[in-house]
Amino acid sequence: MYIVALLFTMLVWAGSFIFIKIGLQEIKPYNLAFYRFILASPVLLLAVYLKKRLKSVKIKDILRIVILAITGVTLLYAVQFVALMYTTATNSSILMNTSVIFIAVISFLLGERFTKLKTLGLCLSFLGVMLVVSRGKFEFFSSKTFIGDMLIIFDGFLWAIYTILGKSLLEKYGPDILTAYAFAIGSILLFPFALYEGITNPLSLSMTAWISLLYLSLLCSVFAYLVWYSALTVMEATKVAVFVYIVPFFTAIMAFSVLGEEIGIFTALGGILTMTGVYLVERH
Repeated sequence: MYIVALLFTMLVWAGSFIFIKIGLQEIKPYNLAFYRFILASPVLLLAVYLKKRLKSVKIKDILRIVILAITGVTLLYAVQFVALMYTTATNSSILMNTSVIFIAVISFLLGERFTKLKTLGLCLSFLGVMLVVSRGKFEFFSSKTFIGDMLIIFDGFLWAIYTILGKSLLEKYGPDILTAYAFAIGSILLFPFALYEGITNPLSLSMTAWISLLYLSLLCSVFAYLVWYSALTVMEATKVAVFVYIVPFFTAIMAFSVLGEEIGIFTALGGILTMTGVYLVERH
């Protein structure tokens, strides 16, 4: 049951890149991010409350949780949604996984030892990223997707900061509670971005835009997170994490079918190299 649920969750997350592209046709990026989390946060908080998991935050942890909200929600999605105006859904789903590479490098700087396989994984991932960004020409600044690709890689760095910083708080609060708090604070901090852009009147949105918003908020942000953490309670973390590697595959198929994105040979090869490298880094 959990394997089926996780496969569906990966399909949902893969679709997020498609629905962001669709939503951006009507909603500006900061507004799209703001509305996504202003809808998702109350639902996730309610779900945690009904599970009787809510607990008060210690004063000394407030600043760290705010930083988690900034790196894991506010900046992460503000940058990601802007990036998807300049790059493809397929590129985004591949390059987002550079977060694992950043986590490995930061951990190394903090004193963690590197194995030979982890080093090989870093090299393969780096080569894969270069192929995806340059489309095999290695002329980066001439690539039409260069700006968006760089923003997605920066997003990977933000997620790495969020992951490493949140590690020490997970045992104290639990992943579902920590995520609910980060969502709530992060959505509030997204408001100035949306205000700067000009608040979109939700009543002016089409049915297509609303479907995109509900998909991103309820399926990607609430349902998927709850399935992910439920699976972690009954399965080994490594067995759950491996499912993430099929997200770019699902995204590529949907991007080709729905958005008409062409999947070039270098994007495909770069994706395979990147995901293989990420797998080696995460497992070794």
